[in-house]
Amino acid sequence: MKILYTSDIHVDNRHLDTMCSLADNQAVDCLIIGGDIIPHHLPQPASGDLLNDQAVYLETILVPKLNALKQKTDVSIYLDLGNDDLAGARKVLEAHDGDRFHLLHQRKQPFAENVDIVGYMNVPPTPFQRKDWEKPDTKEHPYEPGNRVLLDGYVSRRGRIEQTVLDIYSDDTVANDLARLSEKIVRPFILVAHSPPYNTPLDVLGNGVHVGSRSIRQFIETWSEKGQLLIALHGHIHESPFRSGSIQTRIEKSLCLNPGQAQDFCSVIFELEDNQPFPQVRILKTP
Repeated sequence: MKILYTSDIHVDNRHLDTMCSLADNQAVDCLIIGGDIIPHHLPQPASGDLLNDQAVYLETILVPKLNALKQKTDVSIYLDLGNDDLAGARKVLEAHDGDRFHLLHQRKQPFAENVDIVGYMNVPPTPFQRKDWEKPDTKEHPYEPGNRVLLDGYVSRRGRIEQTVLDIYSDDTVANDLARLSEKIVRPFILVAHSPPYNTPLDVLGNGVHVGSRSIRQFIETWSEKGQLLIALHGHIHESPFRSGSIQTRIEKSLCLNPGQAQDFCSVIFELEDNQPFPQVRILKTP
């Protein structure tokens, strides 16, 4: 199975078309998009209602283009929103879930003959105002002290923009979410987590500070030691591969990737060989 992975296509309005063309030209079997899929600068005229504008973009631009790609190539598509996307607009994607594509967040679902795919889109607190997809990382380390996080912001999950203050002392943490997700895992799997693991080449800001998730790193370590995690796919920190010099690292036995994102489209193509006793991953192309 040949797989194209990318994340954070919100960086540039052209990235959606570039991604679809690449998936077609490379004849991939599967496309995975690891969050942050709505452009910073929406192409249609703004209504002044950001939530509505994001929903309109998903319904009139992203969904039709993914549908056209699927009809042309029969590619399987897995995706979900990221921390820069408003959760209130996800209802547009939910209407097509299981038909045109498969949503990832907090799910385990079949991927290949002997492999599942597991998704998790929440991230530790950020310096940004959109808080739909943010939670404290752990009770002991809600966020990295070197990262200048913002706790005041807004959410949209109830279908409207509402002001909020992130509670960093809450028991509703990334760590607890991942513990519940772990209960679903029964065989080898691919992980798609928007946040990269902490203290790796995948989570470095331009100033050199590591801001990834300790909980996601622990999750990777645990399931790699058990021999179940094949590959972990990440994004979120666009500049990290350029700052660290690498799009990949290994945690225990598992390969972890963050292709980064920039004005020139970034992605990775890899192959899953699952017709053997234990599935293997092979990197084919990093455009």
